[in-house]
Amino acid sequence: MSATQKTKLSQKLYETLRQRVESGEWSQGTRIPTEMELASQHAVSRPVVREALVRLRDDGVISSKRGSGSYVLNGGNAGPRKFREIENVADVIHAFEFRLSVECDAAALAAVRRGEADLQALYAAHEAFGQGVDDDGFGDLDFSFHLAVAQASHNPMYSTTMSMLHRQIVFGMRLIGQFSSSGSRTRLDLVESEHTLIIEAIATQNEQHAYDAMFEHLSNSRRRLLGFDAVPDWKRHQPTSPG
Repeated sequence: MSATQKTKLSQKLYETLRQRVESGEWSQGTRIPTEMELASQHAVSRPVVREALVRLRDDGVISSKRGSGSYVLNGGNAGPRKFREIENVADVIHAFEFRLSVECDAAALAAVRRGEADLQALYAAHEAFGQGVDDDGFGDLDFSFHLAVAQASHNPMYSTTMSMLHRQIVFGMRLIGQFSSSGSRTRLDLVESEHTLIIEAIATQNEQHAYDAMFEHLSNSRRRLLGFDAVPDWKRHQPTSPG
């Protein structure tokens, strides 16, 4: 099979699978068939399936969990999710600047509005880090945690925005892994401890602490990636009031 034929088959399968999500046939949380099952169902090779699944993950439509499979993130709400690709350091800085605006308020709102189911989802996403993960898997697990925080805000625009940023966010997380692989355990410990502070603030419904913990975590993540501090021109000193 030529590279062109493989690309065409992968594109067709991608569109078919995405349609299942957008139509609601595969709702949020659905575990999709394995690569082998999809290859058999659609009479294509596993590399073709793998390429289609990578595109779905990059679009924020599905997420992979080590040893468990791939799951739908946004169900029937899946739509076009495109931000410009990250091409240079300036793009990385811009992405973090945007995330600091969006995710800190989302964390504060999560502290105000979260329910028990939201807490369980956060704990599950957090505990997944302790099961052992490579650099590629780290990005997906970290994104799942941040998406769970956004979903706990009970404002769908936060979780939708996070899904739109999936590719940019995971790109940065994977770079952190590549640049610090020799100290990956330390990196993992740091992220786990920072996530713990976010969860504790949300669990105790302290919106200011949740805001501050998320701001500190994202600032530290940016520093770990860039190797220097990108001092903000402006910082909100308290979360936006939920009204």
